[in-house]
Amino acid sequence: MQNKFKHPLITCLSLLFILSACASLQQQVTVSSVQGMNMITMEADSFKFTPNNIKAHQGDEIVIKIVNIADAGHDFTIKDPQGRIIKSVDLPSKQTTEIRITLSEAGEYNFYCDKPFHSSFGMKGQIEVVHK
Repeated sequence: MQNKFKHPLITCLSLLFILSACASLQQQVTVSSVQGMNMITMEADSFKFTPNNIKAHQGDEIVIKIVNIADAGHDFTIKDPQGRIIKSVDLPSKQTTEIRITLSEAGEYNFYCDKPFHSSFGMKGQIEVVHK
């Protein structure tokens, strides 16, 4: 009986590995200053954030405006360079959410959707914070 289930399990795991390997970082974009605010606009869609590779400066407060264009709800969870969650916000379907965060230290701040399997399928990215 085990042999019947072994092949589908291997196929599913292989597919998951392939999909996660395809989910790479996009071309890096830099946070821009709009009317004195450091702002970036992002889209959340089925299993991706666009852009997902962002550059910012240490100490800046950033406004991330996320438009969830998907039919499903998502969330935006971000961790500091030590891996501690610093913010997690729900992103309701077909709505726009603004998130304010201060990036107090240089390093990589990884973000992702915390819904089951969403980050595994590519719904993740990073903010590279550099010294001013």
